Amino acid sequence: MQQHDSSTETGGDAGTEAGHDAMQGWQRCFIALVPDTATRDALAAVPVPAAARRVPHEQLHLTVRFIGALTHELGTALIGALALQPIRLTPTPVTRIEHWPRASHPRLTVAMLAMSDEFIALDRHVRSLTINLGLTVDARAFRPHVTLGRYRRDAPAAGRAPDAPDNLFARFDSLTLYSSTLARTGARYRALTSVPVVAR
Repeated sequence: MQQHDSSTETGGDAGTEAGHDAMQGWQRCFIALVPDTATRDALAAVPVPAAARRVPHEQLHLTVRFIGALTHELGTALIGALALQPIRLTPTPVTRIEHWPRASHPRLTVAMLAMSDEFIALDRHVRSLTINLGLTVDARAFRPHVTLGRYRRDAPAAGRAPDAPDNLFARFDSLTLYSSTLARTGARYRALTSVPVVAR
């Protein structure tokens, strides 16, 4: 298991942030699969409309479960639960690019991945961990995707989504618990712990 502290976050004073964390816990937490470098490179090359704010290369991820705020006690328990077993995933094809919720009023441009038995098992595993810890479970269905771009609420229609790259199979390095904060330039992610992904 690889674990990170506040000194790994970009910007700010680490000591001040650590003291703030001790009082406030972690905010806007989520569990996500982190693509390997080659997958990120391929996804970062997919064109998005000019109105979209592209997700930075280093922030591309596949959210498995959004959690929300965590106290340090619950966060530590979740870190321990995640570390109990490695994650096994076969490289997964990227099937298409979509504008969500629709091209006429886009909020996101995403790369969709094929649903698999492994993804279903991972979703159940993470859901079970959160339920066992008494955390609120996100009711939204798991749809494996990587967000490529985000839009303002008043963004114009996005037009036809581009084709997915040919023969692109997404590979992942880790399953990571993140906290995030919002800034003018977008979200800032902080990795709290990571579990290796083992390719089958």
